[in-house]
Amino acid sequence: MTAPTWLRATLLLALAFAAGLGVGVAYTRHRDSAQSADDAHSQHMIHHLARDLDLDSTQRVAVTRIFARRQRAIDSTWQAVQPHVHATIDSTLREIAGVLRADQLAKYRKMLEERHPETLDTNGMGHTMRGGRHERD
Repeated sequence: MTAPTWLRATLLLALAFAAGLGVGVAYTRHRDSAQSADDAHSQHMIHHLARDLDLDSTQRVAVTRIFARRQRAIDSTWQAVQPHVHATIDSTLREIAGVLRADQLAKYRKMLEERHPETLDTNGMGHTMRGGRHERD
């Protein structure tokens, strides 16, 4: 027995709504976590400047406002250069790997894995970040 057309249409609409909701929630969480990381980094920098330079309260407020005003420019600049930076790092890692003996290469990959796991893919070769996801060159 097949379901009536109105029931199938209602279920399809509910499924589309749920999928849209899921995508929206995932996007919001990603955006908010990125913004939270930017805010935490700015606060960390402000804290160090205030401590190391002995900023008074007026100076600290001014520095906080400068960071807030300039954050978009910093973010857009980083988005523009990030793929190039990662590509340069990847090619450097590969070039170094190319001059190592097999025993050294194993140690090198282990060293990178322990210290910088984000630089390796599953084959132990470098990767590049593009558009917020990992991709091979």
